[in-house]
Amino acid sequence: MLPAIANGHMSNNGNPAENGNGGNLDRPALRNWRNKLTILLIDESENHRIMGTAYLTAYGVETTSVTDGRAALELIFSGARFSLILIDMHMRYMSGAQCVSHLRTMGVRSLMLGMTTFCREREERAFLEAGGNGFIPKPLSPDNFLQVLEALDNNQG
Repeated sequence: MLPAIANGHMSNNGNPAENGNGGNLDRPALRNWRNKLTILLIDESENHRIMGTAYLTAYGVETTSVTDGRAALELIFSGARFSLILIDMHMRYMSGAQCVSHLRTMGVRSLMLGMTTFCREREERAFLEAGGNGFIPKPLSPDNFLQVLEALDNNQG
C-alpha cells in the first residue's frame, strides 16, 4: 500500500513524490483494465512527470512519480509496490542502469523500462544487464505506452 499523500505530494527527504490520482477522481478512465495497474515514474523533468502522470492516470493507471533514483529507492524501501517502473535513463545522482541494479538487489520483480529520447548502445546494454526489461521513448504518449499496458494487464491475469 502506498503511504498517505497530502495535497497530491509526499516528501521523501526533500524529494517530492507526486500521486497521479489527485484531481482526476471524478472523470472516468479512458480505458478499463482487468487488473489494477500501478506505475512508478522516475524522471527529473517536472514537465515529463506531469505529462506522463496525466496520460497514465487518464487511462486508469494508478501512477506515482518521483524526481530521481534515490527517491524511488526510498519509496520501494518503505513498502510501495508497482506493476511497472519507468526509469529516466539519464539522471543526476544515478543512471537508469544503476537504479535498476539497486532495485533488483532489493528484490523488486516489477517490469522496468528505461525512458529516453536518445541512448547509446553501451547505456542500453548496461541497463539490460542490470535487470531492465526494455525501453520506451520519451516523452510518454498513448502511442508508446498503451501496448505496454495491454501486455502488462494480460500478464497479470
